[in-house]
Amino acid sequence: MEFVIGSISNYVSNLRRITAHRSFRRLLAASFVSSMGDSIAYLAFLAAVSAASSDVFAIGGISVAEMIAGLATLPVVQLLVDRYDKRRLLLFADIARALIFFAVAMASDLSFYYIAGFTSAAFSYLFDPARAALEPHYVPDGEFAQANGIRSSMMSLTLIIGPAIGGILIGAAGFRIAFIINAISFLYSAAMVYKLEHVTTTKRDSTRFLDEITGGYRAVRNNPTLKFLFVMMGSFHFAVGMQFPLIFVFIKEVFHGGTLEMSWLMSSMGIGGIIGGLAMSRIPKEKHPFDISKLHGRANIALIAIIDGLALVGFTMFHLIVPLAILFGFFGMFGAAFYVGITTAITEQTDASFRGRVFSLYHAQRGPLLMLSVIIGMPLAKLLDTTTTLQISGAAEIVIGVVAILVTKNLVTKKTFLFW
Repeated sequence: MEFVIGSISNYVSNLRRITAHRSFRRLLAASFVSSMGDSIAYLAFLAAVSAASSDVFAIGGISVAEMIAGLATLPVVQLLVDRYDKRRLLLFADIARALIFFAVAMASDLSFYYIAGFTSAAFSYLFDPARAALEPHYVPDGEFAQANGIRSSMMSLTLIIGPAIGGILIGAAGFRIAFIINAISFLYSAAMVYKLEHVTTTKRDSTRFLDEITGGYRAVRNNPTLKFLFVMMGSFHFAVGMQFPLIFVFIKEVFHGGTLEMSWLMSSMGIGGIIGGLAMSRIPKEKHPFDISKLHGRANIALIAIIDGLALVGFTMFHLIVPLAILFGFFGMFGAAFYVGITTAITEQTDASFRGRVFSLYHAQRGPLLMLSVIIGMPLAKLLDTTTTLQISGAAEIVIGVVAILVTKNLVTKKTFLFW
């Protein structure tokens, strides 16, 4: 009992120290509220599109539109995010998204929903890297991993609460009110951003636009740690993208269940993410196991990919919901470790003048790889079966992790690891 009380007291003390800066707390609040609104709006999009068309491809079009936005807007984001004041960019993105969702609440045309999904995602691809590049200035020096652990826990909490609130809200009042709630969440975020302490982070590479646009790519190419991160995580996203739709199909085939059972698993993942994020926020920097700038950190991140793949293969062998929920809890913990390792590595390995562009490059490449994985995984599941395809996806994670460990330990040459 004394150990538990001591641990809680230690955590609270650590939390107060890391969140001492008022601007950091405001950014956390802005992200939490707007993420809650986004999770509600995503369900509202599905409900709105379903009301306009029963075609399954029409429903999936919202996700496709949001993923395409990342690549389509990448050159513009690369040009803006480190060139102009990030606080103003955040404010602009929040107000724009609020106006979009106020407008979509009055729409009924299917094409407008796609346009709204694309444009709101485009502004999110501007907001997220700008926020990630600005936030370290409000965090105690050297405690970026701990701050990212706190953020990860809060985002996992939205995974649990957001869909539940959205389902109740849409069922009781309809999808239009959900869009309005999301618009209000962005106005709240804008109010928090407006109060942020001003920080000068802009620095032009040159007067040539092309140099600015390619600055993020050059920063990754010239940094071995970032190159490792982008290649490994790109491979990982390609391997796991197909898993969520296939797991839903697996639940229907094995348990003859559906949305309810999937919500249980998602809640378990959210709880695991909270636990993992809180654990990451407690570990001192000098002892952090997922510091990608160090060899042991790279090896541990790769080991998580292996464990995640093994857990997925094990997932397909259980026909009881409780073991599956426990495994999803571990998936959430692994996801928190990945998030902390990635964001901390980009923050620490990138000069402030390039940081926004590197973050935007990472966010933009993630969506298309996940989508490509789904495009390949769904037909493969029809050709083989759902269980076998999930096992192939898990095996791919294991291979990626093993190769990454071999590269880290110089047991194979880096040129053998994809395009190194």
